[in-house]
Order: sequence, then structure tokens, then C-alpha cells
Amino acid sequence: MTRLSALPISARLALWYALTLFLLLSAFAVFCYVGFHAAAHRSFDRHLDHELEAVVPLLRVGADGVDASALGGAAPVATRLGGPSATFVRVLTPGGAVASASANVASMPPLGVELPSAGGPLRLSREWAGEPVRSLVAPLRAPGGAVVGYAEVSGVEWSRHRELRDLGRTLALGVALSVLFALGAGWWLARRALRPVAVLTDAAGRLAADGARLGGRLPSSFRTRDELTALAQTFNGLLARLEASVERERRFTSNAAHELLTPLATLRSEAEVALRRDREPEAYRETLGRVVEDVAEMTGTVRGLLQLARAESLPQPPGERLDLGELVARRAERARAEAEAKGVALSVDVAAGVRVRAEAAPLAEVVDNLVGNAVKYTPPGGRVAVRLSHAGGAARLEVADTGAGFDGPTCERLFDRFFRADAPEVQAESGSGLGLAIVKAIVEGYGGTVGCASDGPGRGATFWAVLPCLGGE
Repeated sequence: MTRLSALPISARLALWYALTLFLLLSAFAVFCYVGFHAAAHRSFDRHLDHELEAVVPLLRVGADGVDASALGGAAPVATRLGGPSATFVRVLTPGGAVASASANVASMPPLGVELPSAGGPLRLSREWAGEPVRSLVAPLRAPGGAVVGYAEVSGVEWSRHRELRDLGRTLALGVALSVLFALGAGWWLARRALRPVAVLTDAAGRLAADGARLGGRLPSSFRTRDELTALAQTFNGLLARLEASVERERRFTSNAAHELLTPLATLRSEAEVALRRDREPEAYRETLGRVVEDVAEMTGTVRGLLQLARAESLPQPPGERLDLGELVARRAERARAEAEAKGVALSVDVAAGVRVRAEAAPLAEVVDNLVGNAVKYTPPGGRVAVRLSHAGGAARLEVADTGAGFDGPTCERLFDRFFRADAPEVQAESGSGLGLAIVKAIVEGYGGTVGCASDGPGRGATFWAVLPCLGGE
């Protein structure tokens, strides 16, 4: 088994295929041989029955025994021949002695006597003078039913045994040639079927050698679509996910470095200026206040980057069903106090029974960001409307405001990381520019889409998120 496992897969497949075919053909050959052997015996037994029917009328059976005097003069021609075409006839006494025999029996050596044990005919095969012989021994009964002797008819089965030997050789040769052909054909087919494996192995080796590049893919276009094609496509999907994950890490590192270097440089500059000469306590207090503001800005940036990283790797809860209407109503009410304090009217219109397959915490963050931004950038006296509807198998969360608004080019970039519109109303508010990027990552992570629209600067805006809907249809 150890030596077999060291062989190539194509060789092992060919060997197992040849072994299986050998066992099947051998079983079939044995079945054919045994069946032909039994058929040959049945055919010869019918011949012996016919010969017995020709002999019995020549015997006169009486209460005193069997008179076989007519056997020598009127017997069939076969009883006077020798060899495979001969029929040997003997008349036996109830005790097993030979009472009479055909002329051709005299030219043969003595043949043992076997009598039926149950009173019926007896058929047996034996050897006589080096030749296979089959005999039929039938009881001869007097008119009263008593057995007064036996008629034995025998014939040489030499030709049938030769036919059986020829058949056995032919079957053995056929099995051997078939197995050899199957071994060669199986090896060729296995090599051909496993050729994609060699291609995939070579491609995987090149990918492993070029470890710094994740853009490579395994070939998946073969002549047929089979399990190897599905395997290659599965690995390509895995490579694509790994590449996307590495790219997210690179973007995270780049964004974090870019956004943190500026406030760090500002902190260092302010600290160096403060330490150049002695100052009044009020000046130090003012410098420390600016330091605290910069630290708060960096804290918000780091927190937003961490939230974005989590949003881009959302787990997929297979069985969790979230009542999105209840979540939207509850999170929107949390922003009502802030809206009222600012003088902004907040209205909430939520359809009942809208369910999605998602976790509550990420979608709560989506609602908080959209509603929070609308309240933040809407001036006093404005309005913010939160609506949740469902249609066509999708749930649509829409937040409309009468705030700053934006133009077309700005709309295309609002969901980019760290992007903030140039409008004075937007720049006057603090923010890291990560909120809408987090919203997009979460919604797309659950198979949805996001979008926005505005009639122009100062004319309000509408933001929406569309998610696959499980209920409320």
C-alpha cells in the first residue's frame, strides 16, 4: 500500500480501474464458463435420453428378469462404434452384475457399476479408459412394478470437454487483453483528466513565488466545466477576498498616517512655540486648550477609522432577522432632542413589518450617521424627514433635509473617505469625513446600495440606503 501511494494519481487511477475491470470480467467469464458447462451436460443428457429410448424397446422385461438377446442383433449403429461417437449399453442385474452389453463394450476395459439409490434414474460423470464418460442408469421394472434390472447408456464427452477447455482459454485471453487495454486507456484518460491539476499546480507555484503580488489568479477556463473548474474558481474567489482585505489594510494604514500626521505636526509646533520662552499661565492654558482640541480631533479620526475597518469586515448572520422599522424609529427618536434644541423639525414615517437579515448595531450606526448629518447641516427652522418603506423585495431608508445641499460633482464624492464639501456650512462643523464612508461600507456589506441627491447648494439633500428585505412584502 505504501508503494502504491507513492505512485502518481494517474497511475493509481489506472491501476484501480484495471483491477475493477479484471474482477468484473473474471466474474463474468466464470459465470459464462459455468453456464456453458451446465448447458453442455444438459445437452449430452438429452442425447443419452434419446439413446435410452432407442434401447429400451429392444429389451424384454418380465417377472423373471430382463431378456437382452435382441440387443446384439438389432441395436442402433452407435452401439457398434467406438470413440467419441459411440454409445455403450449395458444391462445390469438388480445386484449390479453385468447381464448383457453391446458389442463395443467388449473392446473397452472394465467399467465400474453404480446403481441408483432412490429407484429413479441416475446420471453420473466418470473416467473410462482415460476419457471422460457420462452415463445414464435407468431401472427396468416388471409389470408388477418390481425392479428386475437396470439399463445403462454411456457416451464419451471428449469433444464437449475440449470445447470447454477452448472456451476457458478464450475467456482467459479475453480478460487478460481487456485488462491490459483498460490499463493503458485508463492511464491515458487519467493523465488527460488530471492535466488541469498540473496547470493549476504550476500557476499556484508562480503565485507562491511572487508573494508580494496578490493580483494573480488561477486559470479556470478548461475544455470542460467540472469539479476542477469549480475548485479553481473557488480559489480565485478566496484570492480576491484576500486581495481586498490586504487592500483595505493598506488604505487603513495610509489614511490613518495621512490624517494623523497633520494634527500631530500641529501639536508639535504648538508645543515647540510654547517652550521657546517663558509665558504667562494664561498663555499656557490657551496652548493646552488647543492641544486638547487637536487630541480630540485625532481621537475622532482614529475612532472613525476603526469603525470603518469593522464595517468593511461585517459578519454575515445567516439566521438573524432584524425588525428594521423598530430600529429606525428608536434611533431617530434619539436625535429628536438635538434637533429640537437646534430648532429643526424632525418627522419619522416608518412602515411596519420591514425585516432584514443583519445585526442591529451596524445598522443603528447607519441611521445615526444619516440622521445626525441631516440635523447637523440643517439650519434652525429647517426640517428633517426620516422615511422607511419597502417595495420589490427591498427596504429603503431615506433621510431628507432642507440643509446645505451640494452640486453634482460633490455628490459623486460624498461617500469617499475623509471627503468634506467646501460649503461654509459644512466646514463650520467639526467632522472627520468618515461618517458616510462608514454608512456605505455597512450597507454594501449587507448586500445593499447607498445614494444621495440634491437640487443644489443651499437647497437641501436626500440620502438613502437600500437593503434586501425579508418581510413586509
